[in-house]
Amino acid sequence: MREVRQGALLLLTALAGAAVAAGDLALGPDISLTGLLMIGPLVAATRLEGACTAAVSFAALLLGVAVAAHEHTLSRTDQLLSLTVLAAAAAYATWASDRQAVLDSQLAGVAAAAQRAILRPTSFRVSGASVCARYRSAAPRAVIGGDLYAFADTPSGLRVLIGDVRGKGLEAVRLSAAAIGHFRDCAYTRSNLAEVVEEADRRLIDDLGPEDFITAVIAEISPGRLRLVNCGHHPPLHLPAAGPPVLLTPAEPTTPIGLYPMPRVQEVELSPGDRLLLYTDGLAEARDPHGTMIDLAGLLPACSLPDLNDAIEAVLSTMCRHTHGAQDDDVALVLVELEPSLPRQHHAHPPPAATATSAERPGEPRETACPSPSAAVSD
Repeated sequence: MREVRQGALLLLTALAGAAVAAGDLALGPDISLTGLLMIGPLVAATRLEGACTAAVSFAALLLGVAVAAHEHTLSRTDQLLSLTVLAAAAAYATWASDRQAVLDSQLAGVAAAAQRAILRPTSFRVSGASVCARYRSAAPRAVIGGDLYAFADTPSGLRVLIGDVRGKGLEAVRLSAAAIGHFRDCAYTRSNLAEVVEEADRRLIDDLGPEDFITAVIAEISPGRLRLVNCGHHPPLHLPAAGPPVLLTPAEPTTPIGLYPMPRVQEVELSPGDRLLLYTDGLAEARDPHGTMIDLAGLLPACSLPDLNDAIEAVLSTMCRHTHGAQDDDVALVLVELEPSLPRQHHAHPPPAATATSAERPGEPRETACPSPSAAVSD
C-alpha cells in the first residue's frame, strides 16, 4: 500500500512538472514559470523517502534547464536566478526528506520498544485454563498501533482484556499502557465484570483525549462459564472441543471505552477442552491481494493443534499465507483453552457447518515473522 501511494505521488509530481514546462514553452521566452517547478520537490519532501525526493528534485532541475536551453534564456540573469533558487529548493527538499526519515525511524524504534515491553509474548497456565498470547507488529515501516492484551487471575476466574486504541505511534502505546494498568487494578478490586468495565472507563477519562477511545473485549473465564463484555470490538471466536466454531457476537453491543459504555454481560457455557480466540483487527481485517477478508472459521485447523503455542503460531502463519506476506496492521492474539478431560481432536479441515459462521463477522514462547511476499506466494 505504501509503495502504491508513493508511486501515485511520483506520477503526480511528474505530470505537474510536465504541465509547468508545457505552460512555460507556450508562453514563450518572455515569461518564465521555472520557479513553479520547485513545488514538486517540496511536496515530495513531505511524503516521499529521500531517494524518491532526490529523483523528483533532479528531474525538476533538469526540466528547468531543458526549457531554458530550448528558449535560449540560460544566459539571462532572471533565468539563472530562477534556476539557482530551484536548485537550492531541490537540495533542501532532499535533505529535509532524509532527516525526516531518520527522525521517523528513531520514533518508530522507541514506540516499538515500548510496545514490546508491555506486550510480551506469553504462555501460562492457571487453575482450569491454559493461555497463550502473541503480538506481531505490521511491516517495518508501518506506524506502531495500539493493540493490547492483559490478564488477571482473580477469585472470580481468569479475566482477560484485549483491545485496540484509536490512533498510532507513541500516544497509542501510552494509552495502551494506561488501559492495561487500570484493567489490572479494577480486575482485582471489582467482583462484577460490568463494574470492571465501568471503573476502568471512569479512570481512563483523564488519559484519553476528546477523540480517543479503545475498542475492547473483557472476558471472565471460570469452570463451565464464560462471561463477556464487548465494547465495540471484534467478537471472540468460540472453538468448542466438539462442534463448529462460533463468533460470540453480542446481542446488545455497547460503545468503546472512553465513549461512556453501558456494559452488558454476555454469558456462554463452556465445556472442558473448549478454546476461545480473542483478536484485534489485524487478523479480522486481513485481506488477500484481491481484497477478500480472511475467513475466521477457516482458522479451525490451526486453532485445534494440541499445543497452544503451535496453534497460535499456526494462526499467524495462516494469516500470512492469506495476505501473501503483506501485513498493514498490527495483530494481537489471545488463545485460551479450558483444561480438557480428554485430548483435543485435531481438525485437518473445518467441518462444513463452520463456514456459515464467517458471515457473521462485523474479525518459553516462540515468535515467528511473516514470510516475504515472494515466499508466501510460493506456498
